[in-house]
Amino acid sequence: QMFKGFEKVKDIQYVYTPFDSSLCGVKLEANNKKQYLLTGQILSDGKVLIHLCNYIEPWDDLSLSQKKSLNQRYQMGCGCKVS
Repeated sequence: QMFKGFEKVKDIQYVYTPFDSSLCGVKLEANNKKQYLLTGQILSDGKVLIHLCNYIEPWDDLSLSQKKSLNQRYQMGCGCKVS
């Protein structure tokens, strides 16, 4: 997976979102170890924030082309860290 933002936050352990969908909060399935592609923002205090306006997609729902691009092509010309 491709991660950008490690120049600001070295180790992301938590992702924050508003309490419920009326406040644009995101509900993710955490009990079955589903993987997601998440976009969001890094706040000045280092917290990673996501909300409904961000692009959030279950990894298995991405096309093969999207997955390949995220893991390889999009890194070209990008100062991203791929792990």
